[in-house]
Amino acid sequence: MSQLDALRRKDAAMMPLGTLMGFEVESVEPGAANVKMICDQRHQNVFGYTHGGTIFTLADTAIGLAHIASLSPEETGTTVESKINYLRPALGGLLRSEARCVKRGQNLSFFECDVFDERDRLIARANATMMAIRDERSAGRDVLHKVEAEPSSRKKEVL
Repeated sequence: MSQLDALRRKDAAMMPLGTLMGFEVESVEPGAANVKMICDQRHQNVFGYTHGGTIFTLADTAIGLAHIASLSPEETGTTVESKINYLRPALGGLLRSEARCVKRGQNLSFFECDVFDERDRLIARANATMMAIRDERSAGRDVLHKVEAEPSSRKKEVL
């Protein structure tokens, strides 16, 4: 079992920020991830809409998980750049993000993520350039949220 699988079994949000925000990771596979959340008053901006930072954090999380799942056991990763376009306001309720890898490279990969409201309307599209990190540069980043791979793994899995 991989660290991602173990982490998902431990926590549906897969990370402390995800728990705080109310994320539920629906699926993670190499190059793709779906994350959802229920937005309420805690997530609103001054106008009563879902705060853009909440929407961006949801998209960023899905992209990050899709990237992590696509890395080899010897790699970790980081974001090089990201942006979002807001296409309509989100009034609250269910938000769902769908991240996918558009182009996988040896060092840099490009991802997109669509965020939909509960009526399946596209409310935002984000994209990010992600970097694979290898060798000594990834030292100390080999454990995801204090979850080790199962002992049956032959070599230490690094994400």
